[in-house]
Amino acid sequence: MRQSFESFSLLLDDTWHALCRAVRYAANAIATMSWPALLITAVLMAFAISLLPLALTLFVLFMLVKLVAGGMGIGKRRHDSASFKD
Repeated sequence: MRQSFESFSLLLDDTWHALCRAVRYAANAIATMSWPALLITAVLMAFAISLLPLALTLFVLFMLVKLVAGGMGIGKRRHDSASFKD
Protein backbone atom coordinates (compact mmCIF):
# COMPACT_ATOMS: atom_id res chain seq x y z
CA MET A 1 0.00 0.00 0.00
CA ARG A 2 2.79 2.37 0.95
CA GLN A 3 4.71 1.67 -2.24
CA SER A 4 1.67 2.35 -4.41
CA PHE A 5 1.06 5.64 -2.58
CA GLU A 6 4.72 6.62 -3.08
CA SER A 7 4.57 5.77 -6.78
CA PHE A 8 1.33 7.74 -7.12
CA SER A 9 2.95 10.66 -5.31
CA LEU A 10 5.94 10.51 -7.66
CA LEU A 11 3.60 10.41 -10.64
CA LEU A 12 1.77 13.50 -9.40
CA ASP A 13 5.09 15.24 -8.76
CA ASP A 14 6.32 14.46 -12.29
CA THR A 15 3.02 15.62 -13.75
CA TRP A 16 3.23 18.88 -11.79
CA HIS A 17 6.79 19.54 -12.97
CA ALA A 18 5.84 18.80 -16.59
CA LEU A 19 2.88 21.17 -16.31
CA CYS A 20 5.11 23.90 -14.86
CA ARG A 21 7.61 23.43 -17.72
CA ALA A 22 4.80 23.64 -20.27
CA VAL A 23 3.44 26.84 -18.71
CA ARG A 24 6.93 28.40 -18.63
CA TYR A 25 7.48 27.43 -22.27
CA ALA A 26 4.10 28.92 -23.28
CA ALA A 27 4.81 32.09 -21.31
CA ASN A 28 8.18 32.48 -23.04
CA ALA A 29 6.59 31.86 -26.45
CA ILE A 30 3.89 34.45 -25.77
CA ALA A 31 6.45 36.96 -24.48
CA THR A 32 8.48 36.72 -27.69
CA MET A 33 5.49 37.03 -30.05
CA SER A 34 4.81 40.21 -31.94
CA TRP A 35 1.47 41.96 -31.37
CA PRO A 36 -0.06 40.87 -34.71
CA ALA A 37 1.00 37.26 -34.14
CA LEU A 38 -0.38 37.39 -30.61
CA LEU A 39 -3.70 38.77 -31.90
CA ILE A 40 -3.99 36.07 -34.57
CA THR A 41 -3.11 33.36 -32.04
CA ALA A 42 -5.71 34.65 -29.58
CA VAL A 43 -8.42 34.79 -32.24
CA LEU A 44 -7.62 31.28 -33.49
CA MET A 45 -7.57 29.86 -29.97
CA ALA A 46 -10.92 31.52 -29.17
CA PHE A 47 -12.32 30.14 -32.41
CA ALA A 48 -11.11 26.61 -31.60
CA ILE A 49 -12.24 26.75 -27.97
CA SER A 50 -15.74 27.86 -28.94
CA LEU A 51 -16.24 25.57 -31.94
CA LEU A 52 -14.87 22.31 -30.57
CA PRO A 53 -17.42 21.97 -27.73
CA LEU A 54 -20.21 23.01 -30.10
CA ALA A 55 -19.21 20.38 -32.65
CA LEU A 56 -18.97 17.66 -30.00
CA THR A 57 -22.32 18.62 -28.47
CA LEU A 58 -24.06 18.59 -31.83
CA PHE A 59 -22.47 15.23 -32.67
CA VAL A 60 -23.73 13.68 -29.44
CA LEU A 61 -27.18 15.27 -29.89
CA PHE A 62 -27.57 13.98 -33.43
CA MET A 63 -26.35 10.52 -32.43
CA LEU A 64 -28.96 10.42 -29.65
CA VAL A 65 -31.68 11.51 -32.08
CA LYS A 66 -30.52 8.83 -34.50
CA LEU A 67 -30.61 6.15 -31.79
CA VAL A 68 -34.07 7.20 -30.62
CA ALA A 69 -35.43 7.30 -34.19
CA GLY A 70 -33.86 3.92 -34.93
CA GLY A 71 -35.33 2.44 -31.76
CA MET A 72 -38.75 3.79 -32.63
CA GLY A 73 -38.45 2.39 -36.15
CA ILE A 74 -37.44 -1.04 -34.89
CA GLY A 75 -40.25 -0.99 -32.32
CA LYS A 76 -42.81 -0.05 -34.98
CA ARG A 77 -41.53 -2.74 -37.31
CA ARG A 78 -41.74 -5.37 -34.55
CA HIS A 79 -45.23 -4.20 -33.61
CA ASP A 80 -46.39 -4.31 -37.24
CA SER A 81 -44.92 -7.77 -37.82
CA ALA A 82 -46.48 -9.07 -34.59
CA SER A 83 -49.93 -7.74 -35.52
CA PHE A 84 -49.54 -9.12 -39.04
CA LYS A 85 -49.08 -12.65 -37.67
CA ASP A 86 -52.26 -12.46 -35.55
